[in-house]
Amino acid sequence: MCVCRVEPGKWTPAKRKNYNLLDAVYRHTIQVYPKCWGAILLTFDNCGMWNIRSEILEKRYLGQQLYVNVGPPELSQRDEYSFPANGLRCGIIQGLPDPQPPRDSL
Repeated sequence: MCVCRVEPGKWTPAKRKNYNLLDAVYRHTIQVYPKCWGAILLTFDNCGMWNIRSEILEKRYLGQQLYVNVGPPELSQRDEYSFPANGLRCGIIQGLPDPQPPRDSL
């Protein structure tokens, strides 16, 4: 993960022009202070389910966790586990049914 910018205040689309995309610092963690925001650049170098999360367990229920599914070129999910039944969902996906597995995985 590369840290492109950490700044106090609220993020706006205009802040993108200040991102450091040339020589960003490579880190495994980033600390974002209260009332601040951070922009990171991620490179997913292999297929699978990636989890980006807060290391503070008590704050994960606030939505400080993100799953990214990087699929294989043939767009098949036959080698992936489904989202856990006890996983917390928020936003527009809350209450939606689980997606059905592709036909080639049955």
